[in-house]
Amino acid sequence: MDVFPLNLVLAVAVASATIFLGFLPTRNIRSPFFAQEAIKAALAWVFVAMVSPAAIMHYHFIIAILCFGAWWQFRRDKALSGKMWLSIASGLGISIGVMLILAVTPRAYPPGLPEQSRAFLLASIYLGGAVIGLAYVSYVLIQGSATRSGIANELVQRYVGLLLVLVLVRAASFIGPCLIALVTYKGGLENVSEEYLFFNQRFLINHFVEFKGVVALLGLVLPYLAFMAWRSTNSGNQHRASLALAGVGLVGLMTEIFIRFHMG
Repeated sequence: MDVFPLNLVLAVAVASATIFLGFLPTRNIRSPFFAQEAIKAALAWVFVAMVSPAAIMHYHFIIAILCFGAWWQFRRDKALSGKMWLSIASGLGISIGVMLILAVTPRAYPPGLPEQSRAFLLASIYLGGAVIGLAYVSYVLIQGSATRSGIANELVQRYVGLLLVLVLVRAASFIGPCLIALVTYKGGLENVSEEYLFFNQRFLINHFVEFKGVVALLGLVLPYLAFMAWRSTNSGNQHRASLALAGVGLVGLMTEIFIRFHMG
C-alpha cells in the first residue's frame, strides 16, 4: 500500500526524532526512557513500511529491526550498545529510508529538476520533518522530567529553543521564495525560465491566495506555538509547554502532508 505523502512525512519525522534522541546523554537519563522511545520508533517504522510501496517496504522493516535492537539493549541497561543501534537506525532512516520513498514517487521528486530546485525541495522536506520530530522529542522530554527519568530542565530548554529556531527557518524556507519571486519577477513570471525558479515557485505564486492558510500556519501559528512552548519551559510551566509542543507536532504534521499532497 502506497499512501503518499503520509509515508514520506512520517519517515523524515521519525528519523529526525531518533537523531535528536541519539544526542541525549545516557549518563543522566535512565535507560527505560530510551527503551520506551526506541520501541516507539520501531513501531513507527513498521507503519511507514506498511504505507510505502511494496518494492521498498523491506528496507523500512530493516530500520524497524534496528530500532528494536536498540530497545533490547536499553532494556538490558546497556546504554552504549543501545545508542549504537539507535545511531545506525537514525543514519539509515534519514538517508536511505527517505530517499527510497522519493526514488519511487516521481511526483514527490520529479526527475530532471534544476540543481537549486532539487536543493530547495530536499531542504523543505527535511526541515518540515525535523520540526515534527524535535517537537515530539521535546514533548517526551518534558513528560520524562515529570516522572524523574533523570532529565534536567536545562536540557529541555535547549531542545525547545532549538525547536523555535527550526520553526522560524521552516517558515522562511516556504514563504521566502514566494516573496523573492513576487518582487523579482513581478508582472513577467510567465516568461521566466524554470531554471531560474525555485521548485514549484510558479505554482505557489499563481495559487498564493489558495495557500494563504498554509502561509498562516507556517508563518504565524507554528512560530507562536513554538514561542509559547519556549516561554513556558523557561518559566517552569510544564503543562502549558506540553500543550504547545503537542500543537507544534500536530499542526506541523498536517501542514507538511498538505504541502506535499498539493505540491507533489
